[in-house]
Amino acid sequence: MKQHGKYFIIIFLLGTLLLGSTRVAYSRPGRMMRVPTSSNQKTPYLFRTGFSTEIHNFDPFNTAKGVYFDMELSRGFGFGFSAVMGGDTTSLAMLAESQYNSPVEFGFHFQQRVYTYNDISLSVGLQDVVFESEQTSEEMVSLNTSLLSFFVVLASEKNLGEYKMNTYMGFGTGGLAPVDADTLPPADPAQSGSATSDSTDTNSGVFLGFLLKTPYFARRGGMDIVGEFDGTGVNVGLRIP
Repeated sequence: MKQHGKYFIIIFLLGTLLLGSTRVAYSRPGRMMRVPTSSNQKTPYLFRTGFSTEIHNFDPFNTAKGVYFDMELSRGFGFGFSAVMGGDTTSLAMLAESQYNSPVEFGFHFQQRVYTYNDISLSVGLQDVVFESEQTSEEMVSLNTSLLSFFVVLASEKNLGEYKMNTYMGFGTGGLAPVDADTLPPADPAQSGSATSDSTDTNSGVFLGFLLKTPYFARRGGMDIVGEFDGTGVNVGLRIP
């Protein structure tokens, strides 16, 4: 019997370098913070929904937040949707005086499992098809092509007694690729009209991650230790449940 999977995630970011990314952790399909995942089994729930919050600074208070929904359809095809509001990107020294209003981002994510063998699986997909609410344009929303990410991910799922170790490694573009300083938009909005950018170039890079499922809090869904390199920075955290 399938059950509706409604997971409300409590996130503790132990140590993280979240560079060049506006998407909120855990707002994409899968059990990792930012990198894609794959599995040799169909998900045990009909769908999964919840919310996620990142705390970037306490004084002044600066957060990013989002909600998400994802489900796996027939034959290994998965679909996800997320709506997030990023944190204030103003430098810490000027954060208290900032008038910045983060745009709302609506993201769509697609994934197809193409191969399985024992505890190995291979999936391909497209994530972060992001539409942003425009505040400086007559358009209501616009497509952010810099975050658009094609990816291939290879996964291994090992049972280690009471523990379970999942590892993921793959290749991706867009938001899964390193961000060079010379591809970022100018910091001064007044210069944005005259400055040129190389952001139209397609970057690519590798990512990897691990998820250790522990027997702790088993009655409440368990506690997972998560670590990953998302192409730009290293993220480490806990996932309960």
